[in-house]
Amino acid sequence: MNTFRKKGACNTNSNRYLSFTLLNHSTNPKIVKLMEEISALKQSVKAPSIYSSLLIFKLNHRLFINAMEGVTEEQSKIRISEHSNSFIWVATHTVWARYNTLNLLGNPAENPFKGLFEKFKAYDAKDVYPSLAKVKEEWEKVSKLMKEVLHTVSEEHLKGDAPFKNPTGDSSIGGTVIFLAQHESYDIGQMGYLKKYLTKEAMKY
Repeated sequence: MNTFRKKGACNTNSNRYLSFTLLNHSTNPKIVKLMEEISALKQSVKAPSIYSSLLIFKLNHRLFINAMEGVTEEQSKIRISEHSNSFIWVATHTVWARYNTLNLLGNPAENPFKGLFEKFKAYDAKDVYPSLAKVKEEWEKVSKLMKEVLHTVSEEHLKGDAPFKNPTGDSSIGGTVIFLAQHESYDIGQMGYLKKYLTKEAMKY
């Protein structure tokens, strides 16, 4: 087993060092399998630059489902303050946004929640939001389509101009997809926070 030391910033007064252990993946079966899976995943994408975004979207797929676990229909409609959104609003918005990302990547699928969030539309008590079961169903549908397009999208497409600007400063389609992956993570973080508040159970990774 190999180790190395790195000077740490967690305690500058004592000038301590952090120790990190490096697993020897040449002999550890679990690490070997993981490295093989990573290698296969990298080789499966047509555009290498999309790989990091693919990892985030892949992880978010699981976290979204985990955030929904244990939340009831009644709980999902609760707003913890008049200035915050309900769980069902955030969850539905997250699915709506993933459909938009799918369209940006070149797969123009019909967004089932069209009309609820366009032009930065905020929570409206008059709007009718879907059930948790419907949200989860659409999440699985759009995630399957996303997985396909993330593997087949070309570098040429990703270098094209996105139809809107984003805060990263890179307004190519590829740069905008990176921003949307970050924004999706932000939304799921809100879901995790609300799940903890509503169910007293933390979201699992």
